[in-house]
Amino acid sequence: MDRQDPSVRASTSRGKAQGYCATIGQALRRHYGFSDEACAFFDFFAQPATELEQQAADALGPDPLDEPTLAAAREYGLLLQAYEHLFWDTLGALDA
Repeated sequence: MDRQDPSVRASTSRGKAQGYCATIGQALRRHYGFSDEACAFFDFFAQPATELEQQAADALGPDPLDEPTLAAAREYGLLLQAYEHLFWDTLGALDA
């Protein structure tokens, strides 16, 4: 698969984010007493990608996607990735 393919970039980014999210969720609980409910966002993204991918495939159902739907899904995925990038850049800028 081409390294420029958005799905490859997303899965590579996802692996890094998993570790960050797991660490953040644990730290919020330990240092600030956050509840499981308050950390649910971080817990969700700390899951292994294979489980998340299976949930996404199950949500799509057995019917193949047509090209316009697939194109829209790619666009939304890239937007989500851009927002995630902005999130991490913002956190990084706070330390600067």
